[in-house]
Amino acid sequence: MPLNLSQPKRKQAISLTPLIDVVFILLLFFMLTSSFVPWRSVDTPLSVPAHDTAKPDKDDFLVLTLKQNDGRVWLNGVAHSLADTAWLSSMIKEHKKGVFAIKADNEVSLQSLMNLADRLKVNGAKTVSIANAFSGQATP
Repeated sequence: MPLNLSQPKRKQAISLTPLIDVVFILLLFFMLTSSFVPWRSVDTPLSVPAHDTAKPDKDDFLVLTLKQNDGRVWLNGVAHSLADTAWLSSMIKEHKKGVFAIKADNEVSLQSLMNLADRLKVNGAKTVSIANAFSGQATP
């Protein structure tokens, strides 16, 4: 095949338009297929007690203990199921102004601890406190 020397060599211009189209299509695809997790925030403002506020009596504290991730909570040495909402509601009504303190052993996951705190708040507990959770000390 003989070389044609009479015609000058033409440069091919590379068009960026198809590349930009592909980039926008990919961007649109990833935006539509990704799922965003909404941020959760605490709706109620946190209140800080004044210095002259009276501290609650020791009788006002109700200590709930989580020993395992099995859905049971211990109160005064007796195990109760978290699925038993009737027991939970009656306990909260009985101790309306009490402080519900949650103790957790080292084996207890953070999710189990938060599930108990959520159940207490949903059923009407006003004050929920997390006591020595994950401090390295197991409760007896």
